[in-house]
Amino acid sequence: MADLGLSAILGMVGTAVSAAGTLAAGAASKSASEYQAQQLEQQAAEEKAASQREAAKVKKERDFILSRQQAVASSSNLGALDETVLDLAGDVVQEGAYQEGMIRYGGDERAKGRRAQAAASRMEGKAAMTGAMFGAAGTLMDGVGSFSKDWGAGATTKYRGRYSGSWAQANAGGYY
Repeated sequence: MADLGLSAILGMVGTAVSAAGTLAAGAASKSASEYQAQQLEQQAAEEKAASQREAAKVKKERDFILSRQQAVASSSNLGALDETVLDLAGDVVQEGAYQEGMIRYGGDERAKGRRAQAAASRMEGKAAMTGAMFGAAGTLMDGVGSFSKDWGAGATTKYRGRYSGSWAQANAGGYY
C-alpha cells in the first residue's frame, strides 16, 4: 500500500463523497416528505374545523327558521301546538339535522383523505432514505471493488518479479 498513487486516492475520496451525497439526498427527501406530511395533517384539521363551523351555521339557520315559524304561527292564530305547525317544524328539524350530518361527514372524509396522504408522504420519505442507504452502500462497494481490482492488478505486475505473469509470457513467447 506504499505506492497507491494519486488517482487511486482520488478515486476512493470520490467514492466516499458520492456515497455521502447519496445519503444526504435521501435525508433531504425524507425531511421534505415529513414536512409535506405535517402540512397535510394541518389541512386535515382545518377541513374538520371548517365542516364543524359550517354545521354550526346550518344549526343556527335551522333554529332561526323554527323561531320565525313559531312567530308566524302565533300571529296567524294557529298556535305553536297546531298539527300543521308541528309537522312543518319537524320537517325543518329533520332537514337541518340531515344537512348538519352531511357537512360533518364531508369534513371528516376530506380530513381522512388528507391524513392518508400524510401517511403516504411519510412512507415515500422512508423509502427514499432506504434507497439512499442502499445506493450509498452500492457506491462504496463499487468503489472499493474497483480500487481493489486496480490495486491487485498493479501488485501483480509490480511485485511478482521480472519474468512472471502475463508480461513474461507475452515477451518470452510463453516459455519460462
